[in-house]
Amino acid sequence: MGFCEVRYTRRYNATPAEVWAALTEPESVARWLGNVPTRVRETEPERLLELDWLVPGDEPSVVRFELTSRENGTELVLDHRRINAVLGGAYSERWANTLLRLDELLAGVA
Repeated sequence: MGFCEVRYTRRYNATPAEVWAALTEPESVARWLGNVPTRVRETEPERLLELDWLVPGDEPSVVRFELTSRENGTELVLDHRRINAVLGGAYSERWANTLLRLDELLAGVA
């Protein structure tokens, strides 16, 4: 079985602390991500969050969020790797929709 990777970059008019809160506070996570089984692999507050992605029925994969402070906001890079290549397109579409919910949350719409 082959593997693939999905990568997205977003910019937010929010501080790294605000984006970090959206990524880590359970109430916020439930609003944009839902309930996905994960295990923390690595964390550096307001900079890096790496998770084991443990969806039942799928091979375990790794999701990494990297935050970088930019002028007027924060850049978020999402890297989801070790995805079963057969499911790559579905994961890409799923992440696009999921990140729209995060966009709305950070914009104060959700």
